[in-house]
Amino acid sequence: MNYHRLVLLLLHTGHYVKAMDDETEKRAKVLWDYLCLRRPLEKSDVIIGLGCHDLRVAERSAQLFLDGWAPYLLFTGYLGNQTADVWTRPEAEVFRDVALAMGVPENRILLETAATNTGENIRFSYQTLRNNGVPVRKLILVQQPFMERRVEATFLQQWPGPLKNTHCIVTSPDLDMSSYPIPAVGSTQQLICCMLGAVERIRDYPEKGFQVKQEIPPEVLKAYHWLLDTGYTPQ
Repeated sequence: MNYHRLVLLLLHTGHYVKAMDDETEKRAKVLWDYLCLRRPLEKSDVIIGLGCHDLRVAERSAQLFLDGWAPYLLFTGYLGNQTADVWTRPEAEVFRDVALAMGVPENRILLETAATNTGENIRFSYQTLRNNGVPVRKLILVQQPFMERRVEATFLQQWPGPLKNTHCIVTSPDLDMSSYPIPAVGSTQQLICCMLGAVERIRDYPEKGFQVKQEIPPEVLKAYHWLLDTGYTPQ
């Protein structure tokens, strides 16, 4: 059986597989490097942690607050595709518990518990900040590393306020591609599937009005199609 088909078979039968051959790793790294923006941080008015199934996003958001990058911490998210069958409480509430355990004062945490996708994370966070009288000219958005480009493109399309008066910095847990997969979030193969899905949304969502258009370099498209042809399925 073809190596890649075997990997996918093991994945679908519930085995946690981390190994990649060199060619697959090289192509996956092209996607990873494209999707991760690695913007430099700036002092901001609020840190917004976007809900997902990776608690390291909550930890990164809380640590940025504790390090003094902003005076407020907002967590946004109800339940999405990754958490609906896993958690019984909104992602924002789970993330808040992580922040409280790390020492973030409760009166500095805001919650938005209705959003079910990235666009809603952005729009509903804006309204939550307005409702709480928190003026924002600069904000830090925190998500998974491979979601950085999508989050920035979504913010630039979906933020309800005037963009000329608002500067957004997107960041994520400080992880490379090899250290990202852990049992709590999925295998390397699942990461590849998620990255393929991210590339598809970057390609398709501007026409739907969900994100601003992003250039996709030829080498990224080549890696994307190679991984598709090998048998990986976008998620």
